[in-house]
Amino acid sequence: MKVEDSTLAVVRALERMGVRHYVTGSLASSLHGDPRSTNDADLVAALQPHHYAALVKELGSRFYVDEEEFLRAVQSERSFNLVDEVELAKVDVFCVAPAGYQAEALSRVVSLELERDDPFSSVSVASANDVILSKLRWYRLGGETSDRQWSDLLGVARAQQGRLDLEYLRRWSREQGTSDLLGRLLEQAGPR
Repeated sequence: MKVEDSTLAVVRALERMGVRHYVTGSLASSLHGDPRSTNDADLVAALQPHHYAALVKELGSRFYVDEEEFLRAVQSERSFNLVDEVELAKVDVFCVAPAGYQAEALSRVVSLELERDDPFSSVSVASANDVILSKLRWYRLGGETSDRQWSDLLGVARAQQGRLDLEYLRRWSREQGTSDLLGRLLEQAGPR
């Protein structure tokens, strides 16, 4: 459980710091849809430049984080890497301002267990709707060629059928330019 252990360590550090965050990417789609293994984890966090020292202190010597990369990511709302030198796993942290879509996504997180039947592994995870929205965006940005991304999308859409907030999905997919992909996904996932 290398990636999950690394993710849990970073999440607990962000919680102690009081930084709003959520797990997204393949870990989140596995929790909401079809489980699959992954080599790294993705987190979204509302980090600010002044958080660097606290993050380094909270993570201790277990994780490597480059200060310049961290500051660039925070200032440009991009990502930086945390490398777990114990588990040899990577956690990508996407820095966001808690405004617009991200404010809504941060307010819609759900608590899920990274490890089944282990309440100590509960973390804030993107809602199923937000997993779909982010994966649609990544699928589009990747040239719509990743079978793995599309499979993740179908897994979440099928597992969450009847529980998805279609109005929310349609509104934000229009905003991010993925309405056509959402329509295709919902059609392929089956009856709603």
